[in-house]
Amino acid sequence: MSIASISSSSSSVYSSSGLQHGPSCNCPSCSTARMAAIATPVPGVTPPSASAIYSGSPLTPEQQKQLDALRSRDADVRQHEQAHMAAGGALVSGGANYSYQEGPDGKQYAIGGEVSIRLASGQSAEETLANARQVAAAALAPVDPSGQDRSVAAAAQQMARAAQAEIDKQQREKLQQAQHNPALATTKAIFAAIAHSADSSKGSSVDTFA
Repeated sequence: MSIASISSSSSSVYSSSGLQHGPSCNCPSCSTARMAAIATPVPGVTPPSASAIYSGSPLTPEQQKQLDALRSRDADVRQHEQAHMAAGGALVSGGANYSYQEGPDGKQYAIGGEVSIRLASGQSAEETLANARQVAAAALAPVDPSGQDRSVAAAAQQMARAAQAEIDKQQREKLQQAQHNPALATTKAIFAAIAHSADSSKGSSVDTFA
């Protein structure tokens, strides 16, 4: 059994800028810089969290823009992963896993996600075909499939083609066995004779209307 990961890409919505007036300054420029410093940590220094900095005061226009972008990204990511899970059904392994980024309001927003789905053979070629088709549908369920999504879908479609080929082969073999089975041929002949006799007993008259 193999595991295929269907994921939406992750991206940062933060911009960076340098400190200008010092850590105790509450001007809009310094507040924005402190927010940006959270997204761009200095090596060896643990930056304060946004929740520790944010005191409930109104956000600057730049902070509000960052927050709006994070909220939009969060909604898109969750909708993307929910589409995978809804179409994947029982083949989905667990729920969605998200990566988060802290916003200027101190809250966590999803900026990336992943759903694991089983791309596995079934007990029969028919079951394998059904599984592969469902995985392909789940991979392409979002309105904006990622490159990874399309890769998983391609693998599932290849498995589906192989399963369909196996089904076609089995059907051909059954047909050939039936054609070369004397007992089955005799049975078919008997039924054909019975059907012909029944048709003959009806005569050849047609309905006439005065």
